[in-house]
Amino acid sequence: MSNTTTNSLFRVVIAYPNETAGEELPQFLNVVFGNTSLKFGISVENVTLSRHLMNNRNMFPGPRFGIEGLRKLVKVPLAPLLCTALKPMGRSSQEFADMAYSLAKGGIDIIKDDHGLGNQVWSPFEERIRLCSQAVLRANKETGRNSLYTPCLNCPSDKIFEHAFYAKECGAGGVMLLPGLSGWDVVRRLASDCTFGLPILIHPAMLGGWLQSHYDVAEKCYNSESHPRGLSHKFLFGVLPRLCGGDAIIFPNAGGRFQFSQDECQQIAEGCRRPLGRFQPAFPSPAGGMKLDCVPDMRKTFGDDTLFLIGGALLEQGPDLEEDARLFAHCAGRDRPYCAAEELQKSKSFYDTIPSKAQTDAMIMKNKAKVAPLTSTPSVAEIEQVANALRRRVLEYTLKNNGGYLSQACSSAETLATLYLKSLRLGPSVSPPIPPPFHGSPGPGIATITGEGYNGDNTSPHLDRLIFSPVHYALPLYSLLVEIGRLDVKAFESYNKDGSTVELIGAEHTPGHAVTAGSLGQALSQAAGIAYARKVKHHTGRVFVYMSDGEMQEGQTWEAVQAMVFLRIELTAVVDVNGQQCDGKMESVCDVGSLGNKLRAFGAVVREVDGHNVHAIDEALDRNYQSGPTFVLCYTDPCRGFPLLREMAPKLHYIRFKNPAEKLKWENVLAQLESPCTFHCMNNASEAPHQNDKPIEAQSTSNAPRSTLEQCSVLRDVEIVARPHQRCLLEWMKKNPDAMVLTADLTSSCEADLVRDNLPNQYLSMGMAEQNMMSFAGGLAREGLRPFIHTFGVFVTRRPFDQVAMSIGVPNLPVRLLGFLPGLTTPGGVTHQAIDDVALMRSIPNMRILEVGDATEIESVLDIANSIDGPVYIRMLRGEVPRLFPQHSQMKLGVARLLSDSSSCLSRDSDVAIVTCGICTEEALKARDMIQSSDVSILHVHLSTLIPFPADVIMSACNMVKFGIITMENHSIVGGVGSAVAEVLAEHAVPKPLIRLGVSSGTYCHGASREYLVRENGFDAFALIRAIERLVHRTLTDDWVVGAGNGSHSIPRDDPANRTERPEDL
Repeated sequence: MSNTTTNSLFRVVIAYPNETAGEELPQFLNVVFGNTSLKFGISVENVTLSRHLMNNRNMFPGPRFGIEGLRKLVKVPLAPLLCTALKPMGRSSQEFADMAYSLAKGGIDIIKDDHGLGNQVWSPFEERIRLCSQAVLRANKETGRNSLYTPCLNCPSDKIFEHAFYAKECGAGGVMLLPGLSGWDVVRRLASDCTFGLPILIHPAMLGGWLQSHYDVAEKCYNSESHPRGLSHKFLFGVLPRLCGGDAIIFPNAGGRFQFSQDECQQIAEGCRRPLGRFQPAFPSPAGGMKLDCVPDMRKTFGDDTLFLIGGALLEQGPDLEEDARLFAHCAGRDRPYCAAEELQKSKSFYDTIPSKAQTDAMIMKNKAKVAPLTSTPSVAEIEQVANALRRRVLEYTLKNNGGYLSQACSSAETLATLYLKSLRLGPSVSPPIPPPFHGSPGPGIATITGEGYNGDNTSPHLDRLIFSPVHYALPLYSLLVEIGRLDVKAFESYNKDGSTVELIGAEHTPGHAVTAGSLGQALSQAAGIAYARKVKHHTGRVFVYMSDGEMQEGQTWEAVQAMVFLRIELTAVVDVNGQQCDGKMESVCDVGSLGNKLRAFGAVVREVDGHNVHAIDEALDRNYQSGPTFVLCYTDPCRGFPLLREMAPKLHYIRFKNPAEKLKWENVLAQLESPCTFHCMNNASEAPHQNDKPIEAQSTSNAPRSTLEQCSVLRDVEIVARPHQRCLLEWMKKNPDAMVLTADLTSSCEADLVRDNLPNQYLSMGMAEQNMMSFAGGLAREGLRPFIHTFGVFVTRRPFDQVAMSIGVPNLPVRLLGFLPGLTTPGGVTHQAIDDVALMRSIPNMRILEVGDATEIESVLDIANSIDGPVYIRMLRGEVPRLFPQHSQMKLGVARLLSDSSSCLSRDSDVAIVTCGICTEEALKARDMIQSSDVSILHVHLSTLIPFPADVIMSACNMVKFGIITMENHSIVGGVGSAVAEVLAEHAVPKPLIRLGVSSGTYCHGASREYLVRENGFDAFALIRAIERLVHRTLTDDWVVGAGNGSHSIPRDDPANRTERPEDL
């Protein structure tokens, strides 16, 4: 407490516990000034919210639009906004509509009802709202501006929400509330309703009785030196309506009909605009008998972030309301009326520091590739030319490589071309025209590099950001970047080559990509975080996300939509609705129904357009600013431009030609197309990407039940078996009618298509919704069915880890999880490489882990899994698989194989023990062949049961070798077999050296061939030989040719390269 004046006035600060407010606005106001308001000599100067209350968005929603949002809505980036009122009472609804039309034509930004208009007989509410909304919308269409009609909701409180939503349906641009009559909680409720989403004006009617006054009780008159009473002007007209959700607050200005001083009015403006935590500033709107000649002085007093309201004085100027409105604009310093975007870009005073759209379009071409610039404003025909050139380039690549993502180019071409050439505000590329080779994943000493630099400087606050989500559209995106000169054609030719960052499946280090989004559905969430951060930093650039409709099957997508609506994140998602996904048409895989209706139900703004109509796309992307997420659904044809593609339906995800005759048809199609687009002129004096060598690191921690070691011979003539799981799964399912196969849009990719086609009652397509699929399978298992989930290893483990643990692991349900593409067996890059799946799954109690190493084990693994009472995770191989073990030597649960020639035996002392699993067993057999002529003896253990881990087998192996033990696995050396062996040795205090080969700790890998990745990450045959040499401390052989030793196995050195994964299945 402190004495601030000489007449015994004190300023007192009172702190209340958060709990006293009860998490509700009325109780908050009751605490602040309930009974206290009945006492003379007490006033509330201001209220400071605690952090807890500041973050309570339900209690204090704050302005949905605020100053920045309203400016974007009315397309006035700078200068004051103009407002007037429809009056007087007694006029008909049609007369008010005619007035509204003329005022909008003249350039008034907000045309509101007079606060005296309600539901009177001469102008019924619904009739007036409908006619006035239509009139203003008609004027907007004619002028290119965006004036807002804002009706007054002067009605009973039980009808306010009904009237508000009726106004929205009619096309009103906002509403005006009178909290002195209806209550502050009505304002809060409407502002909190994300399905409403229009600006709210606050009118001061009936608030005078709340207002701070200086009433001298003794003299019975007002006296500025007497004790004050009530709420301060700043709090009542500035802070409180802003907390409740007002976007613009009307108050009586000094010099008008009401007795407010200049200082009090400036205090109100400060309350509207001063920094207040997360709350956006609101427009102060001085009014109350203001005349046009007052406007210049008002501008000096309040500045440009003000909504000037002149009502009756404007109507008194003369009968030509359109001309009267222009005079108002002139008085406010707006001699050039704000109209369409082209007009804005001509006036440098409006955007001094922001590049205009035309400037940005010109800069696009001026990157390091020395490209010829576009015309300043590309025409529709020019954009369509780029789209067609994009399709042509992708078709060229598809023919050249007998495979490519052609349907994605067909559906996305116009949308992507429109985004880059017309809708997005992008700067020139800041990345090299030929991208550098992959330099390693981000970590200590390795900088984070993204491909977003090809879209311009992503740190610029004024430029837009594009987050590219459907990474299997990477080929069309690269093609577009080449066509518009942001990427050199030589870089395009390195697509999907070893060591290149122009990868098959996009990642954040690939051109045009900002985030790693291969686990579809994650980019939208990341983009939302980016947009929210930009909002906090007051960046003016927008955030766009490009998505595919298949991603709408992912639960995380809807979680992101929910969060964006709640947090009012301003983001535009452009969705390619082509109705296709990997398994075929979405309607037959997992239909998502009406995307528009679902998104609207979440509270998002939805615009639906023809995705091949450039004008419609640009108009949808350039329409009025909305608070919260906007989804532009672009309905497209996956065969657009190539009708011949329909012959390959319904599987259009990855196009591969079946025979020379089919390929010839497509070559004829290509020959009939126009030459490539002339929007660029490439400088080819650039070097092709090269490969970088990467160092290998190591690190370490498991339990150990009992297992056995069984001697097993290895086939000398290796047979290659095509798709063994596909055949065995169908036969096994026929014998087990209570088993169910579940897939997640990867049916053929996981060799479950024969079950789908032949046993439809034992097959479920769950769409791209792995988290839901795991819990769904748990429900099936509880009812006695036996689910066999088929998808990629990363989508079994990383994405739905919590669902696997909680819905399957904890209740110990018999769900079988088949994870394909284990480790580095895929060219799909970091998002598809399961290098941590064993580490994740072995941490789940009750989980058993199996890994197949050849066709024989694939043929027996289903019986093994089915015999286990509880959940099982299987690291599964697909496609062409070698048969290393005799067909009669099937996999056994808990039994490790001792791989040897017939002369070997368990009792023989050996120099080095090798422990391998999965594809590494084949590599180890090659290494043994290569050093067969040396006198080093090898004890080779092959594991197929990883959990429970065979600790006793490892101990037996350690006791039989002199120099040490080597583990080699297609997995990170952290958390896999190497870690498990290290744990066994440590727990038993075994003093034997251990070398772990696998993916080094602290790294991720990029997309490349299996042979390349295995070599670069140090777990091929040569790496194993080097490890053996380290243990025995000598060089074993200089002969690095496979099969050099006598009696070598017939395993060609490059055989795995001939069995590479098919891109169409990624």
